[in-house]
Amino acid sequence: MILRSKVPPPFLPDVRQSTILEMGLKHLNPSQWMIVDEDASTFLSHKLEQKTKRPDQIYQALPESKDAQFEFNSLLEAHLIKDHNFRRIACDKLVNSQFDLEWVGLEKDLWSTSLWIQEDICLLEKLGKHYILTAASVCSPSNWDMPNKIGKCVSDIHKPVPGYKDQISDKVDRLMRSLKPEKPLARFNWSIQPHGDLFWKTGSRNQEGKQNMHWRVERQTLMRLPQSKAIVFGIRVFIHDFSMMSKIQGFDESVAALIRKLPAEQSFYKNLQ
Repeated sequence: MILRSKVPPPFLPDVRQSTILEMGLKHLNPSQWMIVDEDASTFLSHKLEQKTKRPDQIYQALPESKDAQFEFNSLLEAHLIKDHNFRRIACDKLVNSQFDLEWVGLEKDLWSTSLWIQEDICLLEKLGKHYILTAASVCSPSNWDMPNKIGKCVSDIHKPVPGYKDQISDKVDRLMRSLKPEKPLARFNWSIQPHGDLFWKTGSRNQEGKQNMHWRVERQTLMRLPQSKAIVFGIRVFIHDFSMMSKIQGFDESVAALIRKLPAEQSFYKNLQ
């Protein structure tokens, strides 16, 4: 499904950036953990469509993630009711009255819970020495192969990222060990893709020509669950056509500066070549 977003991009290219291996984390007010906006119905339709088209590619859960899934369900519902005007009008019905959406059912699994929000969600749990991806609902991926990611540690998940293991892996591990409940963090990630489709695989690289290139931004959040100690990694995707972005003063020049500064392998990874 193509995202014709009704909201502006939350992040523009930073000409000071010289590598994609920057954590860029900031503290996040818990009330802003999730974003609920005019694109809500589009994301719900997209998630349901992807579940029908490619169920194994967009949702996986290990048996040991059950407690974390249920805890996330409870914490997210409380957040949506408190901070985003959701209402539970019956024991089995949750309502987003602002955008006329409702969900019926008592299921607490990650897939069912993820339908309430626009974000994709990954649950990371410490099993042994490492944080492992134990459950994930990822309907708007950027070159993501779910069957090859589930059950893997964070370092292995990021193996395709040039320089990740040597330059940033240890920092990420320390961050996950130190993350505190009720003190979420946020960062922005960006890429350029050749179309506006929310589900992106590299197979479509540059096939549609530069005139259809899109600026893709991921608002990534990390939240520690207080009971299970799992980490909730949220990914909200924003996609905007370059023809629209070029109207923003300095956008084209900033993108060009990024292309010049990034190492060749990172530039290719970001679809800039």
